[in-house]
Amino acid sequence: DNLENIVDKCDGIMVARGDLGVECAPEDVPLLQKQIIDECRKRAKPVVVATQMLESMIESPTPTRAEASDVATAIYDGADAIMLSAESAAGKFPEESVAMQQRIINRVEGDTHYRSYLDQLSMTKKSTPADAITTAARQIAQTTNAKAIVCFTLQGSTVLRVSQERPTVPILGITPFKETARQLAMSWGVYPNLPRSGSFGFTSDDEDFFNYENPATDGETDDDFDVVLKNACRAALRKGLVNDPNDLLVVTAGLPFGTPGAANVIRVLPAAGPQCWDGICRVD
Repeated sequence: DNLENIVDKCDGIMVARGDLGVECAPEDVPLLQKQIIDECRKRAKPVVVATQMLESMIESPTPTRAEASDVATAIYDGADAIMLSAESAAGKFPEESVAMQQRIINRVEGDTHYRSYLDQLSMTKKSTPADAITTAARQIAQTTNAKAIVCFTLQGSTVLRVSQERPTVPILGITPFKETARQLAMSWGVYPNLPRSGSFGFTSDDEDFFNYENPATDGETDDDFDVVLKNACRAALRKGLVNDPNDLLVVTAGLPFGTPGAANVIRVLPAAGPQCWDGICRVD
């Protein structure tokens, strides 16, 4: 009855079908699952579908066909993540359960219908620069056949906006906070990256990686932005998101650094770095 308010107040939502089955009629659970996932997507909140995903694999090395279909349905619905419970925690075949779930995910995401299902949900955008930048990033990545979208973020809001768009390429979320990086791992299509000490203009004090009140930035100026972009290219390479110097990346950031939610810059650059284009590198 209060789904919208609940989603607004939460950082993320878990659809625990077992608990829903206690409170609701069994035939209502599939409908509620879809409603909750849609509401979370509209509000850019990560949503996890859990409980009884591959229940029979607690005792059996293979799932039932109905269970495989259930897992696939959660992926088609647009869930950010799906979760095993007893199958991997106390079952006889934990590795087989995880491998089977991954096989189902890969198969669904390779289906031609998957993209059409994701695009069916209409999003209401706010009239903010950050929303305009993230929407443009998805469109630019698709038009240029970029390999990934790279987002600089403090508390994850920009990355969540990009994830909400369900782009056709991976999202590399670069954040100076360990907690934010861990939280972003739950979001659709996101590869969180915690920068090494001294890179991206972030300080080397490890304790600063938890301090939201004083973001761990060294006060990079606009003149240093090319250095930050170059480090972003290196991070994409380390994550395996690019493998050729001419692979394109779409980068979003907020200047000045350390301003939460201030996504106001978008750049397209090759994986070789911001000073290289069409195989030609500028050396200062």
